[in-house]
Amino acid sequence: MVTTIRFDVDGPVAVATLTRPDKLNALSRAVVSELTELVERVIDDESVRVLVLAGEGRMFSAGADVEEFREAFGTGKVDPTATEAESRDGTRLADALADPRLVTIAAINGAAIGGAVALVTACDLRVMAEESKIMVPELVMGFPLAWGGVPRLVAQLGPSVVRDLLLTCRALHANEALRRGYACRVVPADDLMASSLELARLIAHRPEFGVTAALRRIAALESGGHVDDDAVTLAQATLDPSVMSATTAYLANI
Repeated sequence: MVTTIRFDVDGPVAVATLTRPDKLNALSRAVVSELTELVERVIDDESVRVLVLAGEGRMFSAGADVEEFREAFGTGKVDPTATEAESRDGTRLADALADPRLVTIAAINGAAIGGAVALVTACDLRVMAEESKIMVPELVMGFPLAWGGVPRLVAQLGPSVVRDLLLTCRALHANEALRRGYACRVVPADDLMASSLELARLIAHRPEFGVTAALRRIAALESGGHVDDDAVTLAQATLDPSVMSATTAYLANI
C-alpha cells in the first residue's frame, strides 16, 4: 500500500504527488521506496506516456527526512554500509525518473532542496512556480550531493554554475533557472499544475517511437555515451505504424 504518494491517472498522463506537507514532503525511506516502485511500475505500463511529479502544500520537497537523518547521523556513529545502500536506493529512483521510456515533468512549487534536487534534475522537464527555487545545502555539513545529482546538474547547468551552487549553497531561483535553461517554464504558482498537465498532454500525444529515440539520444550526448546512428533510427521509424499515421495526418493538414 502506498502511504506517502497520491497517484492519479488520466489517460496517458499520470501524476505522482508527494503527500507529506506537514513534513515538507521530506524524502523518507518510505517515500523513496514507494516512489521508486511506482515510477518503475509506470515505466512498464504502456498506456501511460508522461508522469508529472509534484509536492503537496507549500514546498515540493525539503529533501532528507530530518528525523531519519538525525537518527542516522546525530550520534556521530554512522554505518557507512547502510549509508551507501540508502544512497543507491536514491540513485535507483533518480535513474527511474530519467528512463527514456517515460517522459517525466517536475512541477516545482516552493522549493526543492538537497536530494529533491537530484530527483527533479533527473526529470526530463521542469516547470517552476514564479517564487520557487532549488537549493543544495549538503556542503554546509560536508556531504556531497549523491543520487547521481551532480553529473545531471553539470549536464543541465554547466560545471561553473554547479560549482557556485554547491560550494556556496545558494539558491537557484526560478527566473535564473529559466534563463540558464534548467526550467522550461516559469508560471504563477496558481497555474503550476495546470501548466504542467497541459505540457504533459501535449507530449503524451507525440508518437512514442520518436519521443523515446530523442530522449535516448539526448541522454547519450549528456553522458558522453554511445549515440545511435540517426540514419538507422530514422529508417526504423518508418516501420512504426503510429509514426506513419502521425506523418500522414501531418501532411494532410499542411
